[in-house]
Amino acid sequence: MDKALPASKLKRGGVLAKSALKIGISRGKSYIKGASKEESDDEIAEIILQALNELKGVSVKIAQTLILGMPFANQKYLEKIEKSFDSIKPINRALIRKIIKQELGAYPEEIFDKFEGKAFASASLGQVHKAKYKGKELAIKVQYPGIARSIESDMSIISFILKRFSKGAKVEHIVSELRNRLNEELDYLNEAANAKKFLSAKRNEDIVIPKVYDEFTTKRVLATEFLEGKSFKEFLESNPSQEQINRYAQLIFDNFFDSLYGIKTIHADPNPGNFLFLKDEKLGIIDFGCTKKVDGEFLKSFNKLHLSLIDEIEPLEIAKQYMQMGMIEPSSDEEMLKFYKEIINPLDTIYIEIFKQDRYDFKESNYAKRGFDAIFKVQKKQAKSVQNYNQDYLFIDRTLLGYYAMFERMGAQIDTRYVKGLMRSFER
Repeated sequence: MDKALPASKLKRGGVLAKSALKIGISRGKSYIKGASKEESDDEIAEIILQALNELKGVSVKIAQTLILGMPFANQKYLEKIEKSFDSIKPINRALIRKIIKQELGAYPEEIFDKFEGKAFASASLGQVHKAKYKGKELAIKVQYPGIARSIESDMSIISFILKRFSKGAKVEHIVSELRNRLNEELDYLNEAANAKKFLSAKRNEDIVIPKVYDEFTTKRVLATEFLEGKSFKEFLESNPSQEQINRYAQLIFDNFFDSLYGIKTIHADPNPGNFLFLKDEKLGIIDFGCTKKVDGEFLKSFNKLHLSLIDEIEPLEIAKQYMQMGMIEPSSDEEMLKFYKEIINPLDTIYIEIFKQDRYDFKESNYAKRGFDAIFKVQKKQAKSVQNYNQDYLFIDRTLLGYYAMFERMGAQIDTRYVKGLMRSFER
């Protein structure tokens, strides 16, 4: 029988401490044996994957975020972390039957014409089973028991790490925002409503969002239409043409901004596992647990700011716009301009280079590494800049960086003209 998910801070901290000890022992053995760096990395990466398998939940989402935004890190570790996208060990069939009975009032075999007890996908917060109902194929996502309790323990660890990283600067607003998004992900009724919202608002016929089956959906069970398609990894391994690569990347890029400007909401989890590469070159988008509603007034300011950067207006004017958004403290023009040039401009320069061109090639751009290098340099110069970081800005930037890291791995080229047109029309 599978072990229960460790939910308390003590137990989850124990898993991390045990893994850290194993890594230390592994390094010591490798040194004594004279093992190669590759052999040592293999063993350490396996320890990391075992810990993720045991923890599930928020810790896995954090690890997945690392691979989304840091494709330049140790490749052995990234390969193991990437397996956590769909290889987390599932919980046993008896427990799944019990959860479905509790949530839907009957066992799965009594509800569906067919229910596969073996999960076809396992993720950070739940696992997914295939079912048939009245001739239609469904995907039934079932939440891991104990996940809700694990969030609070993991968030306390995240809060501690962020406070250490920011050297005492205020990070409570960032922690609060992360906690709110994660708690929303635990409510599958909320995810169902999000999926319907994005489905009704989508503008491109080549974007496919699965239909929700309300009669089989509760806070802990979500039933949707099953989509048949290649995973991100399978797509890359299928030797796609440059034209196919560019087409899918363009769909992802355009759809993000369609949602941002159309319904003022973004799909804020740029996990490659949330995309399916369907036949007829259509793109399936799944898992709407993590979305972010963007404040309308903020979006106006955000849009104006980025058009100002594209149009290369005076740096002082841009600094004043940041001040109005609460991201630069009000002071003299000279002080605000100095802060902007030293702290924010290096990040702006990286972000806006994509929009300065009508076509941007990610193949040789090394974009994600340069972006993170700029962030780290800024962090060393000005720890306090964290406390003024707007929450909406945080989620937009984080999501885009995740997508751009995907585009790098794809070797994609995107056309920015449609999105810049959205920005110009939104301004009017």
